[in-house]
Order: sequence, then C-alpha cells, then structure tokens
Amino acid sequence: MKLSKASLLTFVIVIIIYISIEKCKASVPTFQHEGLTCSRCPPGQHMVQHCTKDHDTECAPCSANHYTRYWNYLKKCQYCNNFCKENQNVKHECNATHNRVCECIDGYFWEYEFCMKQKTCLPGYEVKTTGTPYSNTICRKCARGFFSSVTSTIAQCKRHTNCTELGLKLDIPGTAWHDNLCSPCQPSGSEEDATECEKALFNFVARQKLGQRQVFSLGKALLNETKRNMLQTRNDMEEQQQIMLLFHKWKMQQSADVTVEALAKILRTAKLNKVVKKMSRKFLRRSKNAGKVCFLNK
Repeated sequence: MKLSKASLLTFVIVIIIYISIEKCKASVPTFQHEGLTCSRCPPGQHMVQHCTKDHDTECAPCSANHYTRYWNYLKKCQYCNNFCKENQNVKHECNATHNRVCECIDGYFWEYEFCMKQKTCLPGYEVKTTGTPYSNTICRKCARGFFSSVTSTIAQCKRHTNCTELGLKLDIPGTAWHDNLCSPCQPSGSEEDATECEKALFNFVARQKLGQRQVFSLGKALLNETKRNMLQTRNDMEEQQQIMLLFHKWKMQQSADVTVEALAKILRTAKLNKVVKKMSRKFLRRSKNAGKVCFLNK
C-alpha cells in the first residue's frame, strides 16, 4: 500500500525527532548508581532523586546565591562564596552556573591574593607595558635623546626639544628626566603649571634620594606642613612623588617663576645644604644673570 505524501512527511518527522532524542540522550553525561546508568544533572541544577528502573535522575534548579558549574549528581548546589575584597569590583555576578567573579579596580592588579597598587613610572622612565587587573605596570628608562618629567602609569618619553630649530639657545642639555632647557625658558602650558625649567629644578631635588626626615623638613620649609599632616597624605607614595607633590602645591602659591636662588633659600631652611651645592653647580652660571633658572656653569 502506498503512503500519501502527508503520511510520508509525518513518518519522516517522527524519525528525525526519534534520532534527535537518541542523540541528546547519548550526549548527556552519566554515572553509575546501584548497577544503573543514570543521567547527570546539567549545569545550573542539582540532583533531587537518584534514578530507578522506572525513571531517570530527577533534577531541580539551583536556588538563589547557589550554582553548579558542571554536569553533576550533587544533592545540593554550591554556595556563591566568592566575595569581592578591598579594591575589587564585581566583574560577573553570581548566577545558577557560575560563582561570583571579582576583578581589581583601575590602578590595581591581583597578586598574592590581594589587589596591589600598580607601579608608577618615575621621571626618567616611560611605560613599557601598561598594567592590567592581573599584571603590574612595567617601566623602562628613556632612550638617549628622550625624557619624561612626570610620574605616571601611562606616559611615554618625549624627544628633547631642538632649541636651534626654535631660534633659541641651548642653556642646559636635556637628561632622561628633563627636556633641553632653552634660553629664554619655554613657557608653561598654563599659568598654574610650572615652566620646563621649574620642572627640571623640582625633579633635580626630588631625585636626590632624600630620607623621610629630610622630606618632612622640606615640607615644613615649603608649606609649613607638619609631620603628622604629611604622614596622613603620604599613602603609598614614594619620596620622589611626595616631594613633587610638595613642589606642586608650593608653585601654586607663587606669583612669579621660581628661580634657583629662591629655591636654594628654601632648601637651606630645610638644612639641605648639600642639595643646594649640587643644584647650583648644575643650574647656575656666575654672571649678572645668575638669578635666572636656565643657566649652566661653563
């Protein structure tokens, strides 16, 4: 007897569904229980009752704040026990198939079970590899002919200014931590910012490896800061960063550009006479213009 087209189509559909069901069964992981082969429960569910000869494993969805990540035959779902710590944000919230995932906030990276502060590259260095939530910033020294005068987690070294091309005279050759200083000094980017010459002066002092006691003395001489206040605002800053912050605050209070002599007076008050001598040798030329910043001994 010939089948009608409708009957033939129905027969084909039934066969396809049967094959799909069998394939699905074959792809479900199993486990052995009392001589029976039982299906495991899928991720996001747990076992309510073992399989028997009459029915397969009974599963139920995980309750709130619980999860199962893999095919399982657990009697209970696992509790979402991963809680974000200090300096962490939630990257993925807890759900039926995954525990809570935390990630360090910007400026920090994961190390030794804690979020550690990213390294900052000091003047004279640039960022070779930007830090991530899982790796620290990597710094490298500026190449010859380049400089960086800032403390940063993103800054790259800049090429030294060509004074001749600007129609200016080179007074102080650049280093890895300050630009070539041309005469007259290059203007600053804004009225509140320091000139390149002032930045070079401040960075020079900051690089003298002053002890914390000397930094306290400098803070008192510059801003009449107390030791207690400086300890409260220090946080994780290194001495160089702390000194540059002091100079920035002091510069904001000045009505004119800072000269070598003005800064030398402050340093003597802080009893940093050795630093004064080094600074004078680098930045002063004994002449009628000795008070200006951008002059070097010849």
